[in-house]
Amino acid sequence: MSKSSDVIALDTVAEFLTEIFPPALAEEWDNTGLLIGERTRPIKGVVTALTVTPQVVGEAARRGADLIVSHHPFPFRAAKRWTSETADGALLLALVGKGLALYSPHTSFDSALWGINRQIAARLELTDVVPMRPLPVFSSDAMLCGLEPDVVDLLKPEVSAPLGSGRIGTLPKPLPLSQLIEKVRRTFSVQTLCYVGRGDKEISRVAIACGAADDFIEDAIRLKADAIVLGEIRYHHALEAEQANLAVLAPGHFATEHFATVALADRLARRFPQLNIMASQEERDPFRFDGRRSFP
Repeated sequence: MSKSSDVIALDTVAEFLTEIFPPALAEEWDNTGLLIGERTRPIKGVVTALTVTPQVVGEAARRGADLIVSHHPFPFRAAKRWTSETADGALLLALVGKGLALYSPHTSFDSALWGINRQIAARLELTDVVPMRPLPVFSSDAMLCGLEPDVVDLLKPEVSAPLGSGRIGTLPKPLPLSQLIEKVRRTFSVQTLCYVGRGDKEISRVAIACGAADDFIEDAIRLKADAIVLGEIRYHHALEAEQANLAVLAPGHFATEHFATVALADRLARRFPQLNIMASQEERDPFRFDGRRSFP
């Protein structure tokens, strides 16, 4: 972060994030919003990331950032003590010691007008996209702030419509599952993925639920989806999907969410050109894959 920047208050950025990722969209169990930091504090730099890790904290400090916007919250759960003897304690002490504030939109980001699930639907070219679990929260023109013109044009028809968890839509034309798998692999730049279903199954209606969201399988079945794209899936949920003839594609938790934190850095930079804003360049998927795959 080398460019000269004006200084604005942390609360100004936090209010913008709250506007585009409404807290009312967050799941009840979640921990979202400004989690660490003094609202009136002036800031000059921001780093976006999927998860708060020692690597991300170190990178943000080296780059002169004052704020980390992390999709995943930290701390995620309450604790009775925070010491250097635990991983979470050491991480919290590092954040505070380096003077870094932290904001996490998490499931509000997943479900927003241009949230992660809606971005995945756009990447897969789905049409007639709606939430799988609608909420009494409605989109507004203000939620378009900072987006590129082509994205604004795409979303304009959805302004004032209900928001909610997950997304479901229709492919431009039906595809066999084997071709949809290739499309998803290219979309998320992964060499391999987990999937459930026969390669020749015709797919038209596709559900989306990023990250660890295999509890949306029941919703996908109820809404008569042919397939669902998830970040990851557990064994018994895979069996449930197989028995219901629902295809599942799981390219990985990191793959289905990290790309959106990079896009968020660009959006924040358009909204706050006076700040130095960048996505983490050191964050990596902790999983490794050998690249082997096969189709039925």
